[in-house]
Amino acid sequence: MLHDVCCSQTPTRTRNPLFRHRLHNSPSPASVLSLTPSPTTGMIQSAAPGEFSHRCATVSFDSIYNITEDLCRGRFSSVKKCLKKDAPDQIFAAKIIKKRNIQHALNELRIFQLSHKHQNFVSLLQVFDLPTEAIFILEYAKQGDLQLALELEGCLEEIQAMHVTKQVLDAVAFLHDNKIVHLDIKPQNILLMEKWPSTQIKLCDFGLSRVLTNQRLLEMSGTTDFLAPEVVNYEPLTCATDMWNIGVLIYVLVTGHTPFGGTTKLDTQNNITHCILDFPSDLFEKVSKKCIDLIRQLIVRIPKRRATVHESLKHPWICFNEESTSSNEQTIDSLDEEDEEEEEEAVVEEIDELTNETNVQNFN
Repeated sequence: MLHDVCCSQTPTRTRNPLFRHRLHNSPSPASVLSLTPSPTTGMIQSAAPGEFSHRCATVSFDSIYNITEDLCRGRFSSVKKCLKKDAPDQIFAAKIIKKRNIQHALNELRIFQLSHKHQNFVSLLQVFDLPTEAIFILEYAKQGDLQLALELEGCLEEIQAMHVTKQVLDAVAFLHDNKIVHLDIKPQNILLMEKWPSTQIKLCDFGLSRVLTNQRLLEMSGTTDFLAPEVVNYEPLTCATDMWNIGVLIYVLVTGHTPFGGTTKLDTQNNITHCILDFPSDLFEKVSKKCIDLIRQLIVRIPKRRATVHESLKHPWICFNEESTSSNEQTIDSLDEEDEEEEEEAVVEEIDELTNETNVQNFN
């Protein structure tokens, strides 16, 4: 079993900045998308008759849209940029899912039925149900994703990381309250809705998401650097799995580096199962103690010991962000001063307790 292999090796740590392979922005042939949807032979209607009929278009894809370039490609789907023929200034993202991944398509659709109620999720606008594939027309983020900002800046200012994390937590709280786990929270799945350095974001990609039931959820998929130990060890997944992802996300946002990066995927998985978390001074010199505290509460080996999404929303690091109106520099300085004040108060309390104990002993 992978767990046995991982545990038998000595952890190998490297400092891995997050990166990805980009697709060339080459036009894609639209011929495969020219079929007219059928109410009886579409892959979605065949698998779930009537459930999503109100979502499905009745005209052909290429009668409405032109595909201009590839955006990204994942394990279960590809995403392409498309323009509306009668309004070329309207840009959308077309997510194409092949028939062999029909269950992933149905999962996404069922989650989209709920997620439109929350402002921090990308919107599903239209569905084309074809015999061999489904095409989801999604809201397009002109500014790209958060990974682009990390590649540009190296890491985020802490106040920016706070704002992003608060929105991610809000979105994930909505999912968890509806018994849904995302299972793929990472910078590439966080879209920038306004020009950087604005930190207005939306969470996207429900390809790995699942609805929790009474049955044990076992999956081994996701992005290696963000995998939780229970994913690596093929153990049951819960809402706590998302919380590990968010802990890793915060670490990446404030440093630009992954906490468990190894020279190979197996090394990284080995580091994750050992869960040896450190905070190098050169990476965390300017990061507040409250931020580090929240990371420590989320990146915890045992899932039930991790902070929940609602506990995280009440954490001082997140609550401080809600109340702050100052500039970035002033805000972080204030946060550090608050940390120092709390430490001083703790020292004073400890001295008072020792003094009281001494007085009691002298009195006796």
